[in-house]
Amino acid sequence: MARSFGGVLGNFRGKLGKVAARIVEGDTILAARPASFKVSYTPKVVETRQKFAVAVALASSILDLPTLKEIWQLNKGVKMSAFNTAARDNFNLSSTQAPTLNNIITPGGFDSPVTVAAIAAGKLTGTLSILNTVADLTPEEVNLSINAIVSLSDPKAAGDSFYTIISLSKEVAGFNFSQAYNFEIDLSSASITKVAKYNQKFIYLAIATKSADDKVIQYSESYSLISN
Repeated sequence: MARSFGGVLGNFRGKLGKVAARIVEGDTILAARPASFKVSYTPKVVETRQKFAVAVALASSILDLPTLKEIWQLNKGVKMSAFNTAARDNFNLSSTQAPTLNNIITPGGFDSPVTVAAIAAGKLTGTLSILNTVADLTPEEVNLSINAIVSLSDPKAAGDSFYTIISLSKEVAGFNFSQAYNFEIDLSSASITKVAKYNQKFIYLAIATKSADDKVIQYSESYSLISN
């Protein structure tokens, strides 16, 4: 079923006969629907589907964080959504089973100021080096956003999914960019339960500087590590 948006012949999305439609940046994109479709199970196709599923799950978790969503929105591909861009950029970096240390949560950026990070005692903790030594800052940059994605894999119990992903963030108003900073982000009770179920913990971190009205000005590259 197709749904119409806009004027009399306005944009629409959905299925209409042999045509499928979607809306990207206000434009309707049309594509012919195949008369029939046979699922392929060749090793290469199966591998592609599995990696794509991992990249999609990671992109979804990344865009759960408003600051990361804004960053990807600023860097999305032509006629692509922020979600599709994040999934595309992570596809070749993913494995068929779970995210890897090569995956990213930001598309480039200045050198990461993260020096250490870990998950322990129900918290994500870490240290940032002095930010004005790794980025050229302006007076407009007054706030800081710390964003983290945690990929948990290798479950301890056979019945649990092979991996799961947690999204975390912390906003710091009136940040002092001329000092190193130790941060803590509390995990929810549900996240603490998840962490306890898995043997492998990958942490991805990125920070963003913000204006007084909470707009992203600059952001760091993605930093990843294995937590004990």
